[in-house]
Amino acid sequence: MKASQFLISTLKEAPADAEVSSHQLMMRAGMIKKLGAGIYTYMPMGLRVIRKVEAIVREEMNRAGAIELNMPVVQPSELWQETGRFEKMGPELLRIQDRHGRDFVVQPTSEEVVTDIARQELRSYKQLPKNLYQIQTKFRDERRPRFGLMRGREFTMKDAYSFDHDADAAKASYQVMAEAYRAIFDRFGLRYRAVAADSGAIGGDLSEEFQVIAATGEDAIVYCPSSDYAANMEKAEALAPQNARPAASQALAKTSTPGKSTCADVAALLGLPL
Repeated sequence: MKASQFLISTLKEAPADAEVSSHQLMMRAGMIKKLGAGIYTYMPMGLRVIRKVEAIVREEMNRAGAIELNMPVVQPSELWQETGRFEKMGPELLRIQDRHGRDFVVQPTSEEVVTDIARQELRSYKQLPKNLYQIQTKFRDERRPRFGLMRGREFTMKDAYSFDHDADAAKASYQVMAEAYRAIFDRFGLRYRAVAADSGAIGGDLSEEFQVIAATGEDAIVYCPSSDYAANMEKAEALAPQNARPAASQALAKTSTPGKSTCADVAALLGLPL
């Protein structure tokens, strides 16, 4: 299509509420347009990018043997009440009622629905393993949406769910997915680490997050550049010092650091390593 026939709406200056570089650049390039707090329209240029991203994700998921389906955005509350997450999810879960007063939720994730599908359709262990995935709209009523699409309320997410006959088989299925994720991120050219993380409201006893190494974002992670150890700060573990701490070489004294508000600024002022 000719550019004169296409819809391109660029901005000379980024909006004042665009805090991080990715948000500013997407707004200026006309990829997204804000409709409400944490809710964005994907403009034609942005949608073309998203479709390319989805294509890569879909190729790698299919190559890993996952099967695509599409679950409803609006889901009956009964399934969520059955698992106890109708209340446990708290205010992030958007609850609505239809004209008959029946309770529904706008999906933040789809464990309840996919499990209901599995218990109806999977009748024998011979049908396992099965890994079902979707690329679908999600909604989480964030207390403070920010950073553009990074912390939005409505967003597109790929979610996958494996069904296996025992814990060892589930771990094997996870490793297949972990390799698929690495292939996806490698094709995107991203620097990333898989880190130990808290399962949160999703539940379970083991959880990893694939974190892109970036200056922006909200999670702090620790990792070793010479090994595969990495963890979210809330899950990180450290070895206790093996030797006793040496005695102080100088007496404790107050030092004036006017106008220095960060550790890096103070270290530079005092000529000390950070």
